[in-house]
Amino acid sequence: MRRKVAILLITMASALALPGCTMLPPSAETGVGPNEYEEIRNTEAAVKENEDLKKELSSLTAETEKLKKDYADLSENNEDLTSRLKEAETKLEIFQGEGVPKFSSENTDRSSIVEYLNNSRGVLEKSIRGIEIVENSADNRVVFYTTGYGDSFNQLYIWNTGSSEPVAVDGASFDKDGSIELIDKNYILIVSGKDEYKIVDAENMKVSKAFSSKTRAYLIPDTSTFIIQKTDTGIFTLYDFISLNEQEIELDYRNKYTDFKEDKAANQYVFTGTHYDEYGTAYSVQAVVDIQKLKEKYGVVTLEQAIENGNS
Repeated sequence: MRRKVAILLITMASALALPGCTMLPPSAETGVGPNEYEEIRNTEAAVKENEDLKKELSSLTAETEKLKKDYADLSENNEDLTSRLKEAETKLEIFQGEGVPKFSSENTDRSSIVEYLNNSRGVLEKSIRGIEIVENSADNRVVFYTTGYGDSFNQLYIWNTGSSEPVAVDGASFDKDGSIELIDKNYILIVSGKDEYKIVDAENMKVSKAFSSKTRAYLIPDTSTFIIQKTDTGIFTLYDFISLNEQEIELDYRNKYTDFKEDKAANQYVFTGTHYDEYGTAYSVQAVVDIQKLKEKYGVVTLEQAIENGNS
């Protein structure tokens, strides 16, 4: 009996010692084997990885939305810059070449025309070329002139409201050192240089008169009459640009006077010059004329009266 028990124990021990027979029994407490523990551990790692991926995805989503917004802002800015660039290119086309430029605007009320010209002028603020608006012109038009074209001349324009583009007044170009003065809302004086003067009829958009003067032509205020000095004889003359009437101012030493000025305080015009006698002796000469008496003597009338007389 003891021998049988010993053989049985040896047999069981041998069986347990055989290779490939190392499987352990399930846990008595959980009933889960080692392989199943490995699966549980792998599942926990996957869950943690998924949580990490979710956080990363959320971060990437937020970053993507920010990039989309930045792109939209950039795209909008690019469109604005592109629009401004096209506007600048359009305006620059106005000023290309040596000749007279062309202007055009869809908005034709006075304020829009002035704004358009100011914007166009801004494009050339660092250039020798430019645009100058003549202030106090009539409400139904904008008078302006371009400067520096051909590097030597300016050109007068008249832009009537309601019109999509201005008129470059024929013959109203002038030297780059010349100037423009408003006589009233309908008449413009161009000092074109080299003793040359032009009168522009703004209502009819044309140069109506042209004359010359050896000294600076002087417009008697509120009239259509200039005091000019004839370039050929040097004689001071009254010139009415409405009637085209010319009257010599009667002075002693008629062709000896070389200068003229107004003495507002005394209400007088003063002519000065130099007279040489037969021996070559020089004498300073001066003639003083009362302004009101000069008007009465030569029939100088107001601008309105002169226009009315001219129409009749």
